[in-house]
Amino acid sequence: MLQAGMSNIAKFRVLPQSQLSEQDFDDYPVWSEHYDWEEIADLERWGLDREKVLHLLEKNSPGNEHCVYTLLEYNPFPDRMRIFIRATITTNNGLELKGFIMNEDAFCLTLFYREEEFIFSRNPLFELENQRTAEQLQSVIGTSTSLFPVRYKTEFKSAQGSLIAGEFMYGLKKV
Repeated sequence: MLQAGMSNIAKFRVLPQSQLSEQDFDDYPVWSEHYDWEEIADLERWGLDREKVLHLLEKNSPGNEHCVYTLLEYNPFPDRMRIFIRATITTNNGLELKGFIMNEDAFCLTLFYREEEFIFSRNPLFELENQRTAEQLQSVIGTSTSLFPVRYKTEFKSAQGSLIAGEFMYGLKKV
């Protein structure tokens, strides 16, 4: 489904991925990483000018960094390498936070708290980093209670038609 309303070029934004912020998710609920030049055909189908889009993508991809852009079509999402979906996240102790998940399976989850972001991955290779980040978040919030696992909920449906929601626990190495 293509979003209705104002012209598509007015809704289309492109940023370096490192600049994606809580405010950006307040403004636009779904962002896609620009990964494949085949995506340009979809962007043109959305009514966007190819040359303007190519210029924005190039301008917002400094060095090796990928850029992200507002996803104007969803339910279902187009096939993309990485889609960042706004989510409401409830911690183990009941605190409700803003954040986003990466892809429908929530392989990664980012929480926003007091203008900081806390990134977690299900990949067990990031176990120590995940644990350090969880401890930092607990400290900033001011609790000794474990915040994980968390529950996340989006306003979007999966390719199968169910609400994208679930439980997230960062990756731990199996012993």
